[in-house]
Amino acid sequence: MARTTQTPDTTEHQRVTFPDLVRIHYRWHVAVRDPSVSEERIAQLRDDYHDALARFEDEHGHLISAYWCADVESAVALTAGKPNTGWLRRVLSVSPKFHRVSDWATKDEPDIARALHHCDEIAIRAAEVLRGRSRRICIQLVMTSACHLLSLIDARGENPPQAHKAAVAIELRGLADVRRGYREASNGDAQLVYFAGMALGIAALVVLYLLAGSVLQKDGVHASTIIGCLVSGAVGAVVSVIARVNTGSFALDSDVARGYTLFLGSLRPWIGSIFGLLIYFAVTSKFIQIFQVPKDETDAFYFMCVLAFAAGFSERWAQDTLTGGLTGRGRAKDDDAASAATAAAARRPGARRGATPAAETDLATPD
Repeated sequence: MARTTQTPDTTEHQRVTFPDLVRIHYRWHVAVRDPSVSEERIAQLRDDYHDALARFEDEHGHLISAYWCADVESAVALTAGKPNTGWLRRVLSVSPKFHRVSDWATKDEPDIARALHHCDEIAIRAAEVLRGRSRRICIQLVMTSACHLLSLIDARGENPPQAHKAAVAIELRGLADVRRGYREASNGDAQLVYFAGMALGIAALVVLYLLAGSVLQKDGVHASTIIGCLVSGAVGAVVSVIARVNTGSFALDSDVARGYTLFLGSLRPWIGSIFGLLIYFAVTSKFIQIFQVPKDETDAFYFMCVLAFAAGFSERWAQDTLTGGLTGRGRAKDDDAASAATAAAARRPGARRGATPAAETDLATPD
């Protein structure tokens, strides 16, 4: 019991942060360049650095790459990272870690300081959002940009001011490309989670279909048509998402929790099924009379499935169609013809001066 109590204190005492490691490395680097420092002192500082590096790697993983500023205590580094979560994530996903200490180097370089801050932001987002190869590529590119930015500080006195500014501008454009690549990769990752959510939603709908098939056993209720409309609406919603993904117009907020994206994806088939069922009820109840339903039962089944698919595929079309029923549009073809004739008459010269209140009401009706 006493042994367990002492272990956290010992670990905390031996812990080395990245700023500590940077200071220790800088002292060793300065001693190596100073001819007045003895070999024993250099060896001692080298041993101190390697001891601190071993303790640092024990917490953050193996040091993959690093850039140490020559004349100031600043550096950036990338470590392999160590798993600190469940066993599945340990096997599948260990995130590289980006480390930076550059406040001493960038106190006179606000543009570079801002760019390095963006490096931190992209690295944090990539570590939390991306997975696998995309995450490793993104963080490696962030590390490359950070190294180039610090190298510009080391070479500040060697280049003219204009050349220095031009080099900083080039690095900023490169960092913008890294951010753009992160957004594309994170959107693709979010789309996969969204599709997984749609699969869960479809699985839940299957249970609903089975229950509905056993409940809708009444005279005058076409259970097969209702189930067909539910299925067609869900399929239309899924096909709509697939079509938008193929055209590159399906963008998701990738910084939210994966569970929320999964939840949104699971709702998509349900929305399509609900719209498909509403279209079926609106047409069969003659609430909307803009469609001529075939009299043959088989043809009517296929016709209603097509309408349900269209409702799930295009929620805007379904909303406009249902709203048309609520506002009175689509109740009868004669009303549509009368409204069109009134509107055409109102567009003629001098028609508004003598317009009747009924005509004005028809003109105010939204299309």
